[in-house]
Amino acid sequence: MKRRSKLKMYLPFATNVFQRKLSYKADVIIFLFGQFMVLAVSYYLWKAVYGSSSKTTIKGFSLNEMVIYILISFLTSLMIGVSIFSDIYSEVKDGSIAVNLIRPISYEKRMMFQALGNVMYNFILIFIIGFSGINILLYKYTGVFSISNILLYLISAILGLLINFYYSYCFALLSFKITNMWGLTQIMGAITDLLSGALIPIVFFPKIIQKFIEVLPFSSLIYTPSMIYLGKLTGIF
Repeated sequence: MKRRSKLKMYLPFATNVFQRKLSYKADVIIFLFGQFMVLAVSYYLWKAVYGSSSKTTIKGFSLNEMVIYILISFLTSLMIGVSIFSDIYSEVKDGSIAVNLIRPISYEKRMMFQALGNVMYNFILIFIIGFSGINILLYKYTGVFSISNILLYLISAILGLLINFYYSYCFALLSFKITNMWGLTQIMGAITDLLSGALIPIVFFPKIIQKFIEVLPFSSLIYTPSMIYLGKLTGIF
């Protein structure tokens, strides 16, 4: 009962983030438009790559499978997006974190529930519709529809969400020591996108680079769930 009552203390932080994002619909439209442009560029880029190659399958991916990978990796990045760095950085910068740290609640749990509010928003408004459409495309292109792969994908994505939260949380704590985090944030974001498989499947990297990436946790964010969904990750059990 005590644990349940403690959880109720943090639920308003999640609902507040959800309601706040609903109130800024223009930001959502602009964001989706930008992401649509990125997806369109990625599609035509890979289409040109496969069109210039004599092979119909490259690194185990057909063009249709690559299209599915692009779409599912995009949705996965939305689902695991926690968006807490800017909140922590702004609180440190304006000094309000001093008040928040002395409140009788866990600052870490508060940030976690704020992240869940963002995830809940993306899940309800974007992920459900997008994921349903991708499942239809997957069956149309490959003729395969595996419930087990979908369940394993969701489990892997949730674990990726936890990894991404604690990675973002630890990185955001650097704002206590570094005055201006903007440049470092851009660098780390680019590195994360590259090593997580958001830009290109990790299997396309040289073998020695793949071994290096496997040691790091970034591949568990997007690449692993996406490959599980496509049924291309073997040896899980």
